[in-house]
Amino acid sequence: MKKEPNYIPRSIRLADVFVVFAGFFHNLITAFHVFSDEILELAKYNAIRKNEVNQAWEDFTIDLETMEDNNG
Repeated sequence: MKKEPNYIPRSIRLADVFVVFAGFFHNLITAFHVFSDEILELAKYNAIRKNEVNQAWEDFTIDLETMEDNNG
């Protein structure tokens, strides 16, 4: 693009500063949202894992009691 010889770019205005800060806060809020989603996924994973571990121990205990009853 060819510039005119007497072209002077416009100065920075307050609206330009607001646009920069709005973009910054938008990115910050988006990052916080993604972080909270990841924490929620981690909490769900941990809850499911604990339930599965508890179920495995419960099954093990039942099997052990059954074996003791059969041997007794």
